[in-house]
Amino acid sequence: MTGKSTSWNKLLRSPYPCDHIIQLYTSPEVLVRALARFVGSALEQGEAAVVIAAAKRIAALTKRLIETGYDVASTNGQGAFVTLDAERCLAKFMVDGVPDRAGFRSVVTPILDRLRDAGYKKIRLFGEMVNVLWPHTSGAATVWLEELCNELIADYELCLLCAYHVDPVDVELRRGILHRITRCHSYFFPDDWELAS
Repeated sequence: MTGKSTSWNKLLRSPYPCDHIIQLYTSPEVLVRALARFVGSALEQGEAAVVIAAAKRIAALTKRLIETGYDVASTNGQGAFVTLDAERCLAKFMVDGVPDRAGFRSVVTPILDRLRDAGYKKIRLFGEMVNVLWPHTSGAATVWLEELCNELIADYELCLLCAYHVDPVDVELRRGILHRITRCHSYFFPDDWELAS
């Protein structure tokens, strides 16, 4: 599903519980801008934000949040902004090239439970694990991880933004993998979607 850019901006700022949003990107700057809007507005509204991403993405996001006036140190101190390395998380629950459900939940649910216990009723999650996974394994493994994320979304009523770096001429995209991935989401927005600064 797509809509006007104002709708995309609104969705990033105020997603509903159980929304599962996908952002495609060719430029990392597009992703960082979208992610800063998603995470920053969560912190503004007293929600918790969990970011599972590549280390360079976490660094770029933190820099952008600070540049736009967010007190990242304070929110970290309050436990509202949690960051985890995507590759390390994946390594904990991949079994023979496939995500293991119990292993996945053992990595993510303790963090969500801790945030709920701390009083955060609304939690936003950004996951880049799928983006790390899909170039190295079958499309089926990536789709399965998205399905595990949907189970988590339903159990915790959180909203999830995930992202995929895409090459428009990639043969695998044309073989239908991207279509299978997007079917796991409630909203899909392409790389060239206009995000106002």
